[in-house]
Amino acid sequence: MSEKYFLGAVSGGRFRTEFEDLIRDSGRFTYILKGGAGTGKSTMMKKIAEHFEKTHRVIRFCCSSDPASLDAVVIPELGAAVCDGTAPHVFEPIYPGICQKYLDLGQFWDSAGLLGSKDEIIAAADKNRSLLTRAQRFTSAASDICSDTCQLGCDCLLGEKTEAFVKRFEKHLLGKHGSGTGEKRLLRLTALTEHGFLTMNETLAVCAERYILHDDLFAASDYLLSRLADEAVSRGYDVILSPEQMLADAGYQHLIIPELSAALISGSYADRTLEEGAKRINLMRFYDKKALSDRRMRLRMNKAAADDLIREAAVTIRTAKSVHDDLESYYIAAMDFSKLDELTANVISEIENRA
Repeated sequence: MSEKYFLGAVSGGRFRTEFEDLIRDSGRFTYILKGGAGTGKSTMMKKIAEHFEKTHRVIRFCCSSDPASLDAVVIPELGAAVCDGTAPHVFEPIYPGICQKYLDLGQFWDSAGLLGSKDEIIAAADKNRSLLTRAQRFTSAASDICSDTCQLGCDCLLGEKTEAFVKRFEKHLLGKHGSGTGEKRLLRLTALTEHGFLTMNETLAVCAERYILHDDLFAASDYLLSRLADEAVSRGYDVILSPEQMLADAGYQHLIIPELSAALISGSYADRTLEEGAKRINLMRFYDKKALSDRRMRLRMNKAAADDLIREAAVTIRTAKSVHDDLESYYIAAMDFSKLDELTANVISEIENRA
């Protein structure tokens, strides 16, 4: 069985990731890859994932700037992980040599060959960094606006009516006791990418019972997901919560309860291709209509402004990706990939021997 998530995303003005929590687990050995663009970090992780997924559960973590590229791979049953430790997700060993170690992929490039393209490499790296910073500003501004919309939603939420629905839904969905440990994990299922918002549908699609939450104001869906997750955990169910990127991670967008094969998927800035076969829940009925009417102009302005900023962010990320591809080409030409293949085979053997 394989799962996919995003390693992290730009939210509230900075890159956020929860992956360091996985690295901190002393029961897992993590290989932290270092090396420039085009040194084969993603390729190496893809080969490791393909090798182990034949017999083990593999979790892939994709890059929000380039969803086709991997930022990390985790094999839970073998207590192993491999991750990209370069910016913006810089990871350092916590227990060096015992639970984590560096792998320097830069050792396989021809430094003399790279110096021949010094000016071009510096120009491409600087341009890529500038574009990603610009996209971050767009995303941050959109997040501020969406947070304002969420606050308006909170102001208009019908508390008693919402709470009564949550109680009924808990009774409908949750059994008396789960067989897990009541673990709550934060894993990102949706992120803003060069293609706009993408959701890891492969991970959600395996859930037999899916609910699509219709909520334009964030507040009701976040309330439902938070309350349901807390109740599930108190009954011994393990849960996966996906942070809402557009609320600077101050709210939740999706919830998975694996033991029940159940997923609640918020419609706010998420891929909606999973709606077929899912049950739709209209959460807009839990807002005070009169209060919403009094704020309709501000809500319309917020939505239009946020949508424009999100589109600009996606275009800018796409442009940065094109520049990054140019940057990669210089390093790819300078790499000895046969040595990288040897290192990959050694890592696979190490993981198997450690297990």
